[in-house]
Amino acid sequence: MSWLFGIKGPKGEGAGPPLSLPPAQPGAEGGGDRGGGDRPAPKDKWSNFDPTGLERAAKAARELEHSRHAKEALSLAQMQEQTLQLEQQSKLKEYEAAVEQLKSEQIRVQAEERRKTLSEETRQHQARAQYQDKLARQRYDDQLKQQQLLNEENLRKQEESVQKQEAMRRATVEREMELRHKNEMLRVEAEARARAKAERENADIIREQIRLKAAEHRQTILESIRTAGTLFGEGFRTFVTDWDKVTATVSRRLLSKPQDALEGVVLSPSLEARVRDIAIATRNTMKNRSLYRNILAYGPPGTGKTLFAKKLALHSGMDYAIMTGGDVAPMGRDGVTAMHKVFDWASTSRRGLLLFVDEADAFLRKRATEKISEDLRATLNAFLHRTGQHSSKFMLVLASNQPEQFDWAVNDRIDEMVRFDLPGREERERLVRMYFDKYVLKPATEGKQRLKLAQFDYGKKCSEIAQLTEGMSGREISQLAVAWQAMAYASEDGVLTEAMMDARVQDAMQQHQQKMQWLKAEGTRPEGAQFLIPSTQAE
Repeated sequence: MSWLFGIKGPKGEGAGPPLSLPPAQPGAEGGGDRGGGDRPAPKDKWSNFDPTGLERAAKAARELEHSRHAKEALSLAQMQEQTLQLEQQSKLKEYEAAVEQLKSEQIRVQAEERRKTLSEETRQHQARAQYQDKLARQRYDDQLKQQQLLNEENLRKQEESVQKQEAMRRATVEREMELRHKNEMLRVEAEARARAKAERENADIIREQIRLKAAEHRQTILESIRTAGTLFGEGFRTFVTDWDKVTATVSRRLLSKPQDALEGVVLSPSLEARVRDIAIATRNTMKNRSLYRNILAYGPPGTGKTLFAKKLALHSGMDYAIMTGGDVAPMGRDGVTAMHKVFDWASTSRRGLLLFVDEADAFLRKRATEKISEDLRATLNAFLHRTGQHSSKFMLVLASNQPEQFDWAVNDRIDEMVRFDLPGREERERLVRMYFDKYVLKPATEGKQRLKLAQFDYGKKCSEIAQLTEGMSGREISQLAVAWQAMAYASEDGVLTEAMMDARVQDAMQQHQQKMQWLKAEGTRPEGAQFLIPSTQAE
């Protein structure tokens, strides 16, 4: 390409005019007549080729080769060629980079498309699963509704059948009673007519017979009274004077398997923890054959003292004997011998004996201020003599509503005093629920007894009753539950309703208030007893 531009001299001066190509031959360009009409017209694409241009280029190349600037021109041409090649390579690299960038962008776009596709597939799958789950729940709800409707229909049919059978039974019973009543009336009327006729005919004979029967009946009654009095007096004297029979009656060996000391006993949390510690200590004392500690359980009646003593014996595995203060006074002078016998018998127990004395204040009274008989005083002295020291053979559990009446020597023999108070709000609710379950709910659900329970919220009702029965003892709440059961048995259909329970609660509270008024009038109201009127009654 060097023949297309001028070449400067070595000092920057112009070396001459630029090389020129040889002049064109006439007729070489398309504008000539191409030799006039001497040449034939070209027959193919190479027929119009003019070689003169190549000749001129070759001539210019030869002239350039013999020129003194040939090397510079060649070098410059090479440099230009290299520059062009570098530019081409640079463009090629830019093109390759652009291609790589385009590929990366395409990969990114494809990845984004795949991510969107997966996200859409996941969303559709979740929507499909939710829809299927919704359909399944709807089918399940429909099945439940259908089953419920079917059950209600069956129950309605059963109730209608029962009502029809009951109506038929009642109609039959009423018809039978009506016929029986008519027959009975006819029979009575006939007997009355016959008797009146016979009396009119035999009035004197009948009067004599009545007199003789009355005299015979009076003599028979008198003889029966004398015989029964003699037998009862001798039998009771034999029983109370023979302590072996007394102990054989009241004592029993309990199961060897230990039981929970507070099973069925509802106490406040602090009292429950204390008596549980006593039960554990007693059991360990029995196992280690150590010395037992004597306990006094005191408080209002019906608060669980006797029940705790029995549970304590069950838990410890000891033998158990019970006596009351009223058993001692009728023995008279034989009380001392009987007292020694019971402690001698306790010494023979291999398991240890828990002697529970209920109503202990009846014979363990103060000797200095109370007027007691000499026989009872001697029996008390014998009791104090046998309990003067701790023993590994027996332990005493005394129960009393009036511990202030104890002789001071009796108080000295007590190692642990436990007060049983009236149940609080939470304890009453536990008691109501326990006895309701025992006397009402279980018999109604087991179906073994003629007792049914109406539909209402039992838990809410027990909570309401616990609120109303403030001041009542555990025994009174137990009696209230037994009264509910009795009301159900006394009803026509054997069903205990909520209204029946409320009515019995009101009666029980009125009776409790009456008892408290009597105790207040006597000045012996137990500590902790309340004089409350239920809110429903007060309004």
